[in-house]
Amino acid sequence: MTMQPYELGDTELTGDQREAFERMIDMIAARYPGRGHGQHPDEEMMGEAMSGALMVLVGDATLEGLAQEWSRARVAEREAMGRLTGAVIATADAGVAETVIAERTGLNRRSVRLALGK
Repeated sequence: MTMQPYELGDTELTGDQREAFERMIDMIAARYPGRGHGQHPDEEMMGEAMSGALMVLVGDATLEGLAQEWSRARVAEREAMGRLTGAVIATADAGVAETVIAERTGLNRRSVRLALGK
């Protein structure tokens, strides 16, 4: 994958950093090959991976700092899922059908049933 200057925004890289980032882009592209290789395209994750690589490369972030960010996000996700589970239970208790709850939440029906302990 050839890196275009606009992909870096305002970030200026030395020649060595540019070469390193190009290697990283190739590795990231191999990690997220996309639909052409029978996998779901995940362009957003590919962009986030490139962003993380660039942030560490230029010293704007560290591996440890990004790991802590991910850990906090996982905790926030579990908390939000707990609140959603409670909302599913309350909504079902009010007589709303599982299929309607699934439609309103974007969950599949199996996930709704799991939240309801079924």
